[in-house]
Amino acid sequence: MATEYLRRTDSDGKTHYIDKQDEPMSCALACIGMVWDQTRSQCSVLGESGYKAVSGTFPGSLLASQTGGGIGSGTDFTNVTTTLATVGVVVRATYGLASPLLPPYNFTWQKNRIGTRHPALVLVGWYRGAGAAMTRPAGHYVVAPRVTSKGWVVILDPFTGTLHELHGSRGQYNNHGSRGFIEYIWYTG
Repeated sequence: MATEYLRRTDSDGKTHYIDKQDEPMSCALACIGMVWDQTRSQCSVLGESGYKAVSGTFPGSLLASQTGGGIGSGTDFTNVTTTLATVGVVVRATYGLASPLLPPYNFTWQKNRIGTRHPALVLVGWYRGAGAAMTRPAGHYVVAPRVTSKGWVVILDPFTGTLHELHGSRGQYNNHGSRGFIEYIWYTG
């Protein structure tokens, strides 16, 4: 399947191109591509399948999780760090592992690290239930390319190619009918 870029505009009128993921569990690969594109202000020639091949050479890859057939279990966050470094994306700082299952969940953005040519790659954990019954059945990767003039963090979501702006700083990202909490961030700035 070919990479599909969707054009979206944020509240400041800035245009963003979102790489809509090619496979059900390939959000990390689409996001790695978007981060690469934005750090260089150009489109990658690798495409999602190329990032899948690079990622597949390391433990925790989507490719490895698909060897038994099916859609696989996605890309582990440990694989993302190695894949980013291999494709030449410099990570200046990280935030994580944060989880609402491990109180206190004290999420804080480092907004000064997000900007032009310095996007952040974000791992969101999807959660169900509340309190002691809360579980994390899945995760999802998104990209934060900039902060708006109002201080809102722009989020590019590869699942359906949507753009969101996170107004609060509590680390919640609710989308696709799921309740999410930001767990890990790779800052390139």
